[in-house]
Amino acid sequence: MIKILKATYSDRCTGCEMCVIEVQHQLKKLGLEGSLIRIFRKKDKENKEKLLFSIEIDPRVSNLDVESIKSICPQGVFSIEDE
Repeated sequence: MIKILKATYSDRCTGCEMCVIEVQHQLKKLGLEGSLIRIFRKKDKENKEKLLFSIEIDPRVSNLDVESIKSICPQGVFSIEDE
């Protein structure tokens, strides 16, 4: 069975990008270009001081060790589901 990484609790994301670093480490790439996970920042409309984060996950991430990506997140944003 294929394991799929989902950003189930994206409201918990603090934008630390540890997941992005782990993906790049597994791909043996330097820098953020071509990462399979991307974190986007935007300002909250109600509270201009607060940042909101959205997470985009490329489906090819399922070819990597998704358990280590899930476990590296300090906020527990991700879950793993079977396809």
